[in-house]
Formats: sequence, C-alpha cells, structure tokens
Amino acid sequence: MATIKLGIVGTGGMANAHARCFKEIKGVEITTCHDVLPERAAAFAQKWEIKRVATSLNDLLDQVDAVSVVTPDRFHAQPSLAALRAGKHLMCEKPLAVTLAEARQVARAAESAHKKHGAQHLINFSYRNSSAFQEAIKLAQQGVLGEIHHVHSSYLQSWLSAAIWGGWQSEAMLWRLQTAKGSGGVLGDLGCHILDFTTAVAGELKAVRCNLSTFPKRDNQGRNVSQWKGVPLDANDTALIELHFAAGAVGLCHTSRWATGHANSVALEVHGTEGALRINLDEGYDKLNLCLGKARHKCEWKTKVIKSTPNNYARLIKAIRSGKPEQADLLRGAQIQAYLDACERSAAAGGTPTTIRPWM
Repeated sequence: MATIKLGIVGTGGMANAHARCFKEIKGVEITTCHDVLPERAAAFAQKWEIKRVATSLNDLLDQVDAVSVVTPDRFHAQPSLAALRAGKHLMCEKPLAVTLAEARQVARAAESAHKKHGAQHLINFSYRNSSAFQEAIKLAQQGVLGEIHHVHSSYLQSWLSAAIWGGWQSEAMLWRLQTAKGSGGVLGDLGCHILDFTTAVAGELKAVRCNLSTFPKRDNQGRNVSQWKGVPLDANDTALIELHFAAGAVGLCHTSRWATGHANSVALEVHGTEGALRINLDEGYDKLNLCLGKARHKCEWKTKVIKSTPNNYARLIKAIRSGKPEQADLLRGAQIQAYLDACERSAAAGGTPTTIRPWM
C-alpha cells in the first residue's frame, strides 16, 4: 500500500484536529505544512513531528498527494483552487467559501480535477462523523418517515455568555466575531453545519427567510463593547432561519453563540406522515430516537444505538485508495453555500423570503 503524502495549509487551532486524525490512519504521512505566519507553522511542525515547513503554497503542492485546507473562512477558496488545479486530492474545512461565486469556482474545479486526475475531494462537515446522522439520512431516503412536513433544528453554543471555552478575546475565538478577519459569523461557522445536518435528512431547500443579529459583547469588566482593539465585532452571532423545502415541507433552524447552558449542542427533529426521528448529539453521536409506524399513534419513542461510522478523514483516504467518491464532497459544500447566500440576502432585505440560487 503506497503511502499518501499529505500537506496541511493553515496551522491554527482546527489544524490540530486534522493532524491528529490523519496521523491515526495507516499509510498516511503528513510531510509538510504551510501558514502565512512561518513561526506558527514551525511550532505546528515541531508539535506533530512534520519534517518540512513549506515556504509557499506552491512549494507545499510540489511535495504532496493530498491537501488539507484549514485556513480561516475567508481564505478557503484560493488554496483549494490551487490544490485542485494541481490535481491534488483535497479536504477543505467548512464553509467552502464566503461567497457563492467562489464556491461555484471551487466546485467546478473539483469536478474538473476529478475527471482529469481522479482527484477526490471532501468538505469537513464534521457531524457527518455521527453514525446516528448517517442512519437518519438512510431512513429518510428509504421513505420510512412517509411524507415529511415539519422540521426543526438547532446548533447552540454559549461562549459569548460563559467561559466554557475560555474568553472570547482569545486568538482562537476573536476572529470569529470580526468580518475584517475573515469571519462569516455564526451563520457561516455553525449555520453551514446545521443546514447540512438538516437538509441531508429532510431534503433540499427551495427558499429561506432569515434574520441575523449581532449583540454587544461583554468585556472582563462587564462592559458592553462593539469593537476590540479598534476592530469592529461586527460578525453576526445569532441566526434564525425559516426553511422551505423543495418537496413542500417547512421548518425552523436557529443557531447562536449566546445559548447559555449549551457548550456545543446540535439537534434535529424531522416529522413525517409515517413517523419521526430525533437526534441530539449531546446524548451521543450514535443515538437515534425513532417514533415509527404504529408507535406514532401512542407517541412512543425508542432509542436505537447505531454502529460507528468512519470519520471524514478516513473517508477521504478511503476515496483516494478506492477511486470512488465519498460524502460530503465539495459540490455539497457549494450547495450549502447557496443556502448561506440565500440567508444573507434574506437578512439584508429585512427577512424577506428568498429563493435559493443554483450552486453550479
């Protein structure tokens, strides 16, 4: 089995998860890394025993078979395009881009790289690692729920109202509050996850209605502040989304960094004419709650424990070795970007219902 040489672009906080997970896979070697801050890349290389720090993106591409892009949101598209055009396999952090136009570029490049070079590609929607989520997708696609009519979902965090992850002023958290640093706000950061989580089970969207909020932050003295060290804290931190599905269902989805009492809570309920399912990842990634068939007449729920599924990192390597695409690919990333785009346009228009634009 030939060793797959992998390079990591961007060596901030999330890059540690990529390094740890890829190192656990037999036959994968992280040979090089690159960052716009060379000293950070050097420290990362030392921590993870990576032999080489690339001097440029092109330098990294010359050394590897596959690339993992773990830069801030605003900087996903450029290195992804470069990797795909060089025929490299690619894992990109979510969201795929910060605009639909960029996402379309990346998706088209991914299609071309696959046709020309056999390049495999995934976007790191990490909750695809949940076996309960994977089982829910299968059940819905098999029609077990009947006609889906109502959906509701949430992704809730509390690090703006609690010190559960440390202060929001830390380097790892602060950029997520500032559009100038590349943040798409909670909509781009968490909204992409919950929209993938929701629509993978309940089906494609045709339109959304969205309201975004940005509240003042509390500093260490308890004062409300709207900027930090001269940079505005202007990225949205709460999103309320009304969902209109192509098959006719309706739903509600919300996400916030102000959800006091929730460290990192992801939940989904899907209700159909023949049954319903519920996932709460706080209960475990393997627990799927079901109310099906005759049990629905008594509102009886049963919990099913689902065998674990390969994580996204293993899924990418499997795709590279087999030559067969795995989920969720970059085209799915572009589709979710189209949903985010519609949410942004709706919010800018004061919460007006907005149709989803084509993502390819």
